Amino acid sequence: MPRPRLVAPLLEQPARLRLLCAPAGFGKSVLLSELLRAGADTHDAIAWIGLGSEALPVERLVAQVATALQRPAPDLPPQQALWQLLGDPSRPLWLVLDDYPADPPPELDACIDLLLARTPPNLQLLVSARQRPEWNLPRLLLAGDLQELDAAQLALTRDEQERLVDLIAPQANPTLRDELWAESEGWCAGVRLQLCSRFPPAAASNVGAHHCWLKEYLDHELLARLDDDEARCLFALVHLPRVSAELCQQLWEDGDGAALFARLLARHAFFMPLDEEGRWYRVLPIVARVLRNRLAPAAATHLHLAACRVFIAAGQVEDAIEQALCAQQPEVAANYLEHLGQEWLTGEQHLAHLLAWRDRLPQVLLESTPRLLTLSAWALLLAWRLDEAQACIEHLGRFLPQADARRNRKLIANGQALQGVLTALRGRSASEARQHCREALEHLPERDWMPLLLCHSALARMAMAEGEPDQAAALLHDALELARRQGSVLFEVLINLDRIRLLVLRGELTRAQSLVTQSFALTARRRGVDGLLLGRLHLIQAELHLLHGRLDEAGPALDSGLEQALACADPFALHGYLGLAERSSRQGEFDQAFLHLREAERQMHCRQVWRLCFNGALSLQSMRVLARQGRWERVEPVGLRIQRYFEGEHPWMAPLDYPTLPLRNQLLLARVHLSAGRPQQAEAALRSLLQRCERLQYRPLACEVGLVLAEAARQLGQEDAAQLEREARQQASALGLNGLLQEWAALPNGTPAAVTLLSQREQAVLHLLAEGCSNEEIGGRLFISVNTVKTHTKKINSKLGVKRRTQAVMRAKTLGLLV
Repeated sequence: MPRPRLVAPLLEQPARLRLLCAPAGFGKSVLLSELLRAGADTHDAIAWIGLGSEALPVERLVAQVATALQRPAPDLPPQQALWQLLGDPSRPLWLVLDDYPADPPPELDACIDLLLARTPPNLQLLVSARQRPEWNLPRLLLAGDLQELDAAQLALTRDEQERLVDLIAPQANPTLRDELWAESEGWCAGVRLQLCSRFPPAAASNVGAHHCWLKEYLDHELLARLDDDEARCLFALVHLPRVSAELCQQLWEDGDGAALFARLLARHAFFMPLDEEGRWYRVLPIVARVLRNRLAPAAATHLHLAACRVFIAAGQVEDAIEQALCAQQPEVAANYLEHLGQEWLTGEQHLAHLLAWRDRLPQVLLESTPRLLTLSAWALLLAWRLDEAQACIEHLGRFLPQADARRNRKLIANGQALQGVLTALRGRSASEARQHCREALEHLPERDWMPLLLCHSALARMAMAEGEPDQAAALLHDALELARRQGSVLFEVLINLDRIRLLVLRGELTRAQSLVTQSFALTARRRGVDGLLLGRLHLIQAELHLLHGRLDEAGPALDSGLEQALACADPFALHGYLGLAERSSRQGEFDQAFLHLREAERQMHCRQVWRLCFNGALSLQSMRVLARQGRWERVEPVGLRIQRYFEGEHPWMAPLDYPTLPLRNQLLLARVHLSAGRPQQAEAALRSLLQRCERLQYRPLACEVGLVLAEAARQLGQEDAAQLEREARQQASALGLNGLLQEWAALPNGTPAAVTLLSQREQAVLHLLAEGCSNEEIGGRLFISVNTVKTHTKKINSKLGVKRRTQAVMRAKTLGLLV
């Protein structure tokens, strides 16, 4: 597997020593070969010394170098002999020491160290090792003469690993690929051996389909190099989520646990660093899984209990909870859950952790205290699991009345905060939701600042949906001040996300981008990776890219945001799928767009998300894709079904996370009227809709409505059609809505151009299909192969949303692509 991303930097800068230091199986030897192929000229001398981790004497090294250079070994002391062999100035020399030993003789280390201090000008030294050599590396680094790569840098990237899987087991499904990436973290040997166990090559078919090649590999390459104490220590540490020298010292009080751990680190026993300080480590997951059964169950339980006590004493509550659960001590785990701080839920991947713990804890424990019920309820609300959250809120009533009036008011106020946010998310009664939130704000003590902030957020988002942007801004300003006074960067970013949403609705995209950049900078200050917030920031960044028409830049942001949201059990993953579907449909990849929407629905179902939190958004995006295909007959029934929720005597509130949904639905229904030749109905609906958008200050949406209204006016022959279009375009340009302008720029009459769905070659193929030509005839007339004709035909069918060529011709005539 070539890795030019590593080779190029290593060769760009001259250095006396290029050192590759990592455990077995990270492709060190292969990379050294790549370096030689890329860097050495044909006339260069190359001496490749494969040491095999053998602690050989200096004399043998001299002999091997002489043999590699096809020269006699000088009859001199070893150091001088080596210098004479390597110091020939007539041509460049590449000396490779592959698999340098972990415990070399002191004279060998001294010899290489002296060689590095007085390197001949013609010499390039390349070394691979499993353990960092005891040479004066800091001196080389300061002199700019050291280039070093460790395991993290040598690990395969996701793209490289995917290419490797394609080579070894192209039949591997996406789920297996994801699991392999999560476990191996780019460890090349681990990937190959796992695939060989799952999909045995023909040469190894007699071994068995499920033979654990990785176990054998670790036996030979890792365990055989450890003494008994080191192996026992490793077998214990693979059961822990993180380890450090201090932790090991407390776990092995009767021995020197810290020293034992230091020896394992020195031997590169697959401990990967978790922080920049080199304090905390964890065993590579794929290695840990294979080695876990080496420890007896009783010993493992004892270890988990001991680690639980150490973690809780150090204030590491999350790790203590996990260890208590592993030790089958749910009461202890439930007790520790009450230690978690107010902002904990929104940090890192904590929401996912709590939801997983709920599945492992007995229901009676989760409902045993008001604190546990409240924590569960907020987690379920953040995960949009509203029915379960409602049950938790109802169970709070069992703890009333409290022992004194103050605690009674506090519990009731917390319950009202939960009920207010729940009612707002359900969308049935805005007045009831506001009442609960406002009463909670009146009675919650300031130290309960998390529910205070979430009530402000819910009230602000309701104000956005109901056209009160100034009130929303004021609520968010108050919430932002409270978050800052509490020193909570997490909630400052969470409130910023609401502020960004408000700015996007109003078309203030420059300010929105500035706030996104600021929020990324805030999260970067924290030690951990706050996946939930980072995922949401990436998704809002992708939305800004789409509004600006930057489809290429939107892709990576959507991928990053979706990956983090899924890892954190954050239902905002929905917006990642919506963005991917929007991007695909704009590029004419309609089948792919619908695949994204189907996967979004699947994920929402699997994660127990309340149905109405995602159904409307998915249906609306599906309608947008159908509209781009010109399939208006399928748009109308879906739009009418959505509209019923927002009409009548008791209309629903717009979704908190998609406040423009009802208006966008009305816009699509108006476009249905236009497509069906009913411009009068369309115009009446659009003029009313435009006024409402302007009142709500939804400026980007107003621009889109204005462009459709101009088309309706044009069809009716009204004089102000051109003026309406010009004003809408000018406003869209002023707001930076290049994505909207790109869609409406192709045809002189301002309608989104169906012809832009097809390339020029696809249009030529379509016209010949309409004439009834066969694939062979089309190929002959366009001078392309029959296979190319078939490829173009498949793309045409996909873009037009049909399956047969006859259907494609009919659809093209409907869209005006064929006359």
